[in-house]
Amino acid sequence: MIYLMGLGLRGVDSVTLLEDRIISSCHRIYFEIYTSISPEKTIHQLEERYGKEVIPTSRDDLENSSAILEQARSLDVCLLVTGDPLYATTHNQIRLDAARSGIRIETIENSSAISVIPGRVGLFPYRMGPPVSLPFISEKFRPRSVLEKIGRNLANELHTLLLFDLAPGRTMYPWEAASILLDLEKHHGTGIIGINSEVIVAANVSQQGETLLVGKLGDISQWKKELSPSSMIITAQLSHKEKEFVEEFCRRLP
Repeated sequence: MIYLMGLGLRGVDSVTLLEDRIISSCHRIYFEIYTSISPEKTIHQLEERYGKEVIPTSRDDLENSSAILEQARSLDVCLLVTGDPLYATTHNQIRLDAARSGIRIETIENSSAISVIPGRVGLFPYRMGPPVSLPFISEKFRPRSVLEKIGRNLANELHTLLLFDLAPGRTMYPWEAASILLDLEKHHGTGIIGINSEVIVAANVSQQGETLLVGKLGDISQWKKELSPSSMIITAQLSHKEKEFVEEFCRRLP
């Protein structure tokens, strides 16, 4: 049996009663470390709490999951994922592989940045368009598709949640993201965003040091705070109530 379980946004503090019972009874505990960033020391805290080894699991381990699935034929195995377990394609692939191999798999849901951040900052969740992944760029890699996806959302009066790329041990910082967006716009000249585009930064959501900030993209690019994990929302025109909520719940960058 394999259990695919979300740890939410608070690490050990987000473990549900059901998850607690399952982790306590499992023979192997794996912790996926590449699709998101958990609070510091989460693995250590899990090991202390359950008295078992928690095995960090990389992208290669999951994309070549035959060893984990083989263990699940005779043992109860759990794979812990930061946030909700089914937002990443890789995790649904494990479900598919298990089903095709005749291995029982159960999924235990939890909160994620995608489900929590919009409401946390005061936006209406039904006004969120498809999220957009923002990668680190290089001289040879400046994807126009990032701007085009944001543009489609804005054309439909929808906000865009940007999911930041990962560097070792952290997400992209907000100022890096803002600088990358402005670089992409300068390179491609789409007119979709600019220094005066209003954005919301959400960092350490549901964790100690939570930061919710609203400001202009150009100002964020100069705001050199190294916050992780972080996300950003490119806002469409706010409704009257959204504007009221955002001004109350988010600090405005001067």
